[in-house]
Amino acid sequence: MMLKKNFLWALHLFIIILAGCSKKSVVSSSSAEYKEDLSLVRPRFEYVEPATEKRAEPIGTPKTTPAPRTNVDKPLYVNKRLETVLDTLAKHNKSIRYINGFRIQMYVGNVRQEADAAKSYIYQSFPDLNPYVSYTQPTYRVKVGDFMYRSDAEQYLELIREQYSSAVILADRVDIKRSLMVNPTAESN
Repeated sequence: MMLKKNFLWALHLFIIILAGCSKKSVVSSSSAEYKEDLSLVRPRFEYVEPATEKRAEPIGTPKTTPAPRTNVDKPLYVNKRLETVLDTLAKHNKSIRYINGFRIQMYVGNVRQEADAAKSYIYQSFPDLNPYVSYTQPTYRVKVGDFMYRSDAEQYLELIREQYSSAVILADRVDIKRSLMVNPTAESN
């Protein structure tokens, strides 16, 4: 009995929702079109052709146009302002040290000796990569490299997975200068 009431309740709700989604049609009468002549209130303008003076010039004399004046003595302030803005942007860009990039996490565990072994493996096999060991009690994490592009990290990931099968690529903040020194075509020794 309760199942039947719930079914009827759901059916009523479904019909109400379906009725709300149906397309509404508006009945319009084509014979009741709005027509009004507004030409009487439209503003009117009279066009007057501008008068041009015609000078009488002698037929044999060539026309001379004055040369454009250039102020050689006037300094170019726009160039100076542009240079200062560009210098400011260059200083700002040099102060940016980190960007969003990628690192390879090769070890996660509770044993410090294994984390140190992973770190020394990177120093020996991939001297151009920098290992980063972090400790959050009780877990050690060893991340490797400063990669700007995921494709560069994937090349190293294949080589690191030969020794550490659980290695994965993670998004991280990386040092720009170090990421430019990474050689993505390097092979292990």
